[in-house]
Amino acid sequence: MRRPAIAAVVVLGALVFTGSAQACSCAQIPPGKAMREADAAIVGRLVAVVPRNRLQADYRYRVRRVFKRGAGIRRGRVVTVRSSRSSAACGLPKRVGRRYGLLLARGKRHWLGGLCGLMRPRQLGARAWRIDQCDA
Repeated sequence: MRRPAIAAVVVLGALVFTGSAQACSCAQIPPGKAMREADAAIVGRLVAVVPRNRLQADYRYRVRRVFKRGAGIRRGRVVTVRSSRSSAACGLPKRVGRRYGLLLARGKRHWLGGLCGLMRPRQLGARAWRIDQCDA
């Protein structure tokens, strides 16, 4: 049940809306629950945005901290996250050089992310600490 919930949040956030008046809308999932349900949770510095096509891009982050490890995610490595190119379709921010806290879902071949899985780096660390304390 956990994978479908976080995948739904990330995938819904990555959907591209056809109308120009529509905006990103995220499901109201408490941040702690979203973190537990994520396949990976990191703080990374955006190093590049590589357009894939008209609608999607690959966002490359140098991993600074790992709060929940996933396939290929290690501190110091670059991880590629597929997302929409448009913020109206919940695409990730494009500010190269900035640090972001990210909750990620694993797709068939790619990590997936979007605005709905974005947190301030300090918020992500605080959430991870609280979850660890509750699970102990």
